[in-house]
Amino acid sequence: MSIVMQLPGPKGATWLERDAAVISPSYTRSYPFVMDHGSGTEVWDVDGNRFLDFSAGIAVVSTGHSHPAVVKAIQEQAARFIHMSGTDFYYAQQITLAERLNELAPGEEPKQVFFTNSGTQSVEAELNLARYFAGHPRFLAFIGGFHGRTMGALSLTGSKAVHKRGFMPLVPGITHVPYAYCYRCPLNLEYPACDIACVKYIEDTVFKHYVPADEVAAIFVEPIQGEGGYVVPPPEFHPRLKALCEKHGILFVADEVQSGIGRTGKMFALEHWDVVPDMICLAKGIASGMPLGVMVARRSLMTWPPGAHANTFGGNPISYAVVCLKKKK
Repeated sequence: MSIVMQLPGPKGATWLERDAAVISPSYTRSYPFVMDHGSGTEVWDVDGNRFLDFSAGIAVVSTGHSHPAVVKAIQEQAARFIHMSGTDFYYAQQITLAERLNELAPGEEPKQVFFTNSGTQSVEAELNLARYFAGHPRFLAFIGGFHGRTMGALSLTGSKAVHKRGFMPLVPGITHVPYAYCYRCPLNLEYPACDIACVKYIEDTVFKHYVPADEVAAIFVEPIQGEGGYVVPPPEFHPRLKALCEKHGILFVADEVQSGIGRTGKMFALEHWDVVPDMICLAKGIASGMPLGVMVARRSLMTWPPGAHANTFGGNPISYAVVCLKKKK
């Protein structure tokens, strides 16, 4: 790190002033850093200050800033073609990546893939598919969970009240339940004496008193909560939650947007608990800075017909080219 002048410097201050005039105030700008360029783990602002980047664009730039192989893949694909909607036509990059994700995703059953531009869009796709397949109107999600900002994903989110203030009413039929946050147990119990009471709460309280289990299409859960405080649940939590889902015929949906693609030491965080989800949503670090989101689902769930769900830009070929980089021999 090399700080040559106090932030914001004169150039940075000018950009901050211009930003305030034309950019939505809803962005959470909390530090006066104006990006100029980056390389690997280092970034420089417009006034020449150099920093180590511990945020990686909110866990997105998984190979570092402007990795030469990533830049080369972007350049080569852009010279071939930049866009041809995978909704209406075919191209090899899309199929190749889907095949690779099928190989990597947990579970023996074959999967199929729906590509989007972001984690939020992937969550929306999973909401649609879960409703379509299960034919049920209700969902469970967790207090502290973050699943995105569009209306369905926002309805699942239980992180901060500011995310929802002024946007009501949201999507109906979503109930939030306590996450296994043992350090600050929402049920005021202690692990392991609690015997994972947060899962028992779903069975004994939620399903018994106000949400019929046979009306729940899916439970959405982050294997490790991100915005909720990087909360790692105890080892029994996900296996018991999965068992609860299987008991009642509820889909187990894993939001691996922050925890997936090797971020926890395994390709998918749920692999730490040997739990196989019915659906997985991915984004952030999967394309090392290029916009890409993914829904991976068991093939047997993908019963919807052509036209039921699609998008124009989801999974653009430049993002595919970055993900499909081959290792050097």
